[in-house]
Amino acid sequence: MNTVNVRPSDWLWKEGGGYYTDAAGDLMLRPVLPDVGRLRDRRICALFENHGGLREGSRVLEAGCGRSAWLPFLARRFNCRVSGVDIEPYAAELARANLAGAGAMGEVHCGDAFALSARADLGASFDLVYSMGVLEHYSDVVARIAALSLYLKPGGRLLTTVPNLHGLNWIMQRMADLRTLQVHVVYDPAALAKVHEAAGLRTIASGYAGFFDAHLSSAAGSSSRLRQRLHRSACRVLGRCAEAWTRLGGGRGTPDMRFMAPHVYYVGWRDPLPEGAAGVLR
Repeated sequence: MNTVNVRPSDWLWKEGGGYYTDAAGDLMLRPVLPDVGRLRDRRICALFENHGGLREGSRVLEAGCGRSAWLPFLARRFNCRVSGVDIEPYAAELARANLAGAGAMGEVHCGDAFALSARADLGASFDLVYSMGVLEHYSDVVARIAALSLYLKPGGRLLTTVPNLHGLNWIMQRMADLRTLQVHVVYDPAALAKVHEAAGLRTIASGYAGFFDAHLSSAAGSSSRLRQRLHRSACRVLGRCAEAWTRLGGGRGTPDMRFMAPHVYYVGWRDPLPEGAAGVLR
């Protein structure tokens, strides 16, 4: 793990940056939701079920929510009260549209999720705070995890997933676009647990999640149309192979392993703070 040389990723998340390919109007008509019939989403759903501590009425916050397929899913499946925060106005607009399109209630705030001082009313309010594909973009990750933990109620849980850029996934991303690869810190479960524990979290679980996701890598930062076409073709072929293997074995023979799993995850909980110790991070 090297957090020193990670490059800025702001360009990737802005409208037209290549990461968001949806329009708000389309999401209102055709919302994007996880498909738990597919192994990829079923493994992430299992993290919420097994480690999220969710019950009806739980308050849940997604930091860096973007379009967020999971906020409406959690609202509908677990009857959670969901909120999202994203610094990009376009991403926040997409999240609101996806919630509305899915018929789910929720709040989406546009602002810096790591600056609780800007929305002190949300402090110590959530049973679960989660982020997906966010923390790997920062060199000062311990301070940012500590900031997210301030949203938690005493005993609340923090769930983090980051892309697993080892093995085949690293090869796919390097082939697709070096610029995008360089905006990521590469974590394994031990390294991800280490930075969370340094921020004061108590570990519940960490590991790899998923079998293989051929579309984990991205050529969004590449200016070469040939490279983009080759990457799309490779993703299609590998995706079909992984899907065929999964169906052939009925889900068996699909371990969560370092060489292929799409995600690294961490789940921890926040100790109750001593009286008068609560604060904010800017």
